[in-house]
Amino acid sequence: MSLTINSQYVDEKYLPIVEPNLYYDSVLVPGMTYTDKVVTQAGGYFFHKLGSNAIVDPQVVGGSFSGATTADTLIQVVINNAFRVEEQIFGITEAAVAYNKAEAEYSRILKEVSEGWQTSGLACLVNEGTDYSDTTAISDSNVLSYIIGMRKELKDNKANPTYVIVSTSVYEEILTQAGGDFVPVKNDDVFSTGRAGLWYGIRVIEANGLNETAALYFPYSDSANSTSVNLSLVDMIMGDADAFGITTLLSAMRIIDTEDYIGKKAQVEINSGFRVLNATKIQVKYHASSV
Repeated sequence: MSLTINSQYVDEKYLPIVEPNLYYDSVLVPGMTYTDKVVTQAGGYFFHKLGSNAIVDPQVVGGSFSGATTADTLIQVVINNAFRVEEQIFGITEAAVAYNKAEAEYSRILKEVSEGWQTSGLACLVNEGTDYSDTTAISDSNVLSYIIGMRKELKDNKANPTYVIVSTSVYEEILTQAGGDFVPVKNDDVFSTGRAGLWYGIRVIEANGLNETAALYFPYSDSANSTSVNLSLVDMIMGDADAFGITTLLSAMRIIDTEDYIGKKAQVEINSGFRVLNATKIQVKYHASSV
């Protein structure tokens, strides 16, 4: 629409700047919040989980061995979550704007796919983890006791808790309570967005993705029907990185010329499988019933 000042038309100019969209924080980091140790060229895989015996008690010196066969179970992970976006970039439109439209659209859909991948991973982590069974509201006066309590329960389960992912509300309560004891950690190679820090040796990661009310993912047991998870009910997720597995078979990110019209297509696709490998090593605290 043309602009007028004192009934006179004035020139308009469009700046070669694209206002960035806003996306959820990146909280799923290999080796920190999940394991990606398994690399496969198949659509799914099994790995062995060996059983464990009781604590080995001392015996008299000079005795003989007595052996038994330990139980062996299989844990399946299926690559059944595809995150795929294509953006059409018409040549006439690209030629008529001052910014690089192909690069801008490619950057945008790459972030959108990454956001969807992060959200689905959180949905799996919450849905397949263990309910901490306490819906007491978190405040600055009790947040430390809950972090210590969840850590104790994980340690009692022989887990090695390496992180706690918290909602934005809980993160603010931590900052209020911790004060100078909270040590910020910022590494652009690990977290492109968001805030993280150390408190009593636990890495605290803020996740605004926990505001999502209907996060979808395909569980390993059902590749036809997605599961919806209300992440907004969650206060904290504490766990052992080795207890949550994510594997990715194919990642494709490209800008290609197209024969369908004069222009290009920006395409991004990620295919992944998510699974909590050991639910006793992932604790999820809700502030309301998840049922």
